[in-house]
Amino acid sequence: MKEKNRELRILIAEDEPLVLMGFEEMISDAGYIVADAVSDGETAVSRALELQPDLIVMDINMPGVDGLTAAERIKEKADIPIIIVTGYRSEKFIDRASGAYVSAYLQKPVDEYELKSAIKLALAQMDKFRAVSQERDEAERKLSERKVIERAKGFMMDTFGLSEAQAMKALQKKSANENKKLYEVAKDIIEAGSKI
Repeated sequence: MKEKNRELRILIAEDEPLVLMGFEEMISDAGYIVADAVSDGETAVSRALELQPDLIVMDINMPGVDGLTAAERIKEKADIPIIIVTGYRSEKFIDRASGAYVSAYLQKPVDEYELKSAIKLALAQMDKFRAVSQERDEAERKLSERKVIERAKGFMMDTFGLSEAQAMKALQKKSANENKKLYEVAKDIIEAGSKI
């Protein structure tokens, strides 16, 4: 029975045709969209970067570029969660997979429950990672804007002999009068001051 999931697109990379068909069926039955299904690592890299799927399910052992090398190459250019699937038990592969920031590592044969669980966990991890990244980016943006405002205040204090409070009040008044953000007004003042 199909579940109702947000319309997530999943790229599958698997060189065994029967296993590939099984993954396609399990992913479709789970309510996800199969963005593409490929059978070698090189194609997996190019399709992942082209399609930017929400998630990748990839076998380790594929012709040409192996799954872990493909995962490493994808991770260099895109933040896409990757679930690695293998028929081999190897600590070396597990160590390499963790270095490639693989979200999950599944041993074949993989059943529907295992795959669905790994997909949900990988997506939840990616959502948390993106939220933290957005918070960090927002904090960095605010700090950068604050530095510009402080520089504009310093310029006004030096140029017009204002106190810090007076310079801030003048910036706020100019911001309200021009219907611009405080940062934009401060940036304009710094740019104008650099031309004097």
